[in-house]
Amino acid sequence: MREAGHDVAAVEDRACDSDPLPGTFGEFAAVISTHGLLHGTLAAIRRRVVAIAECLEEGGVLYATFGSTRDARFGRGQRVDASTFAPIDGDERDVAHAYFTREALQALLTPRFAVEKLEEHDADAIAGAWAHPTRPLSGAVHWLVVARRVSMRSCIGLDALA
Repeated sequence: MREAGHDVAAVEDRACDSDPLPGTFGEFAAVISTHGLLHGTLAAIRRRVVAIAECLEEGGVLYATFGSTRDARFGRGQRVDASTFAPIDGDERDVAHAYFTREALQALLTPRFAVEKLEEHDADAIAGAWAHPTRPLSGAVHWLVVARRVSMRSCIGLDALA
């Protein structure tokens, strides 16, 4: 993206707990999240979505991956909250993963975003082997989302919904 002339701020997934874009300033035209919205509790992901919306310019685009309740890992491991589970072994031991139904994901996004694309995909082949070196994914299902930031004026008073 840099070679194409875009300003890029890269953020490691593990830096996302308190601030999805630490050390960055200003508004962005787009945010791409491949892992930052897969990992964590529902509350943490909700906070990240709000923070991402706040740093996107009006009309800015979010390209993101979220976990699906159709994922084979949903309901397995240590239960963290109603839709979050952490594997008890393997490459992602103790890493909380949140899973969403279509309705729950739409409810999370629509106060701040107009959802343009919301598709479920088998993720075994697209998830990086670097993330799962000892146990490749089997039965992983992710939501692939394209959503556009709505006007700040339309979000006034909606913080209570987050």
